Amino acid sequence: MATSLIADSSAPVRKAAQFLLESLGFEVAGARDGAEVLAALKGLAPDLVILDARLAGTETVPLIEEIRSMPEGARTCIFFVAEGGPASVRAAIDAGADDYLIKPFDRELLSFKLDQARARGRLRESARTMKLVQDNSHSWRFRVFGKAV
Repeated sequence: MATSLIADSSAPVRKAAQFLLESLGFEVAGARDGAEVLAALKGLAPDLVILDARLAGTETVPLIEEIRSMPEGARTCIFFVAEGGPASVRAAIDAGADDYLIKPFDRELLSFKLDQARARGRLRESARTMKLVQDNSHSWRFRVFGKAV
């Protein structure tokens, strides 16, 4: 299952976006500020980051640049949620954002933007992972989880 990180200072907005993303098949984590975003990237390595323009105590454009400079951030698809004009969208795209959304956004628009990101190769359909599991015989073995490619 693909993973996502919603970065927004507002808990209700994070909850609404979580509902939308879960309905589209994502596992979802949230972040309230830039520090939480960077910590989550190191631990979670999400496939998608939805980053609000007005993230508390954070300059968004430098945050996007920092995400892109991290090994975990190079392959991450970043959607910038714009609340300013075209100049803020342009600055975010120039810094490394893959696309943008404008609040309020709905499931259909989000699904369309995700499909575009997949078509451009910026977002994986789902991740296949190997996990070490213990079965009933108390022996350990590897299993593949996720959608076959």
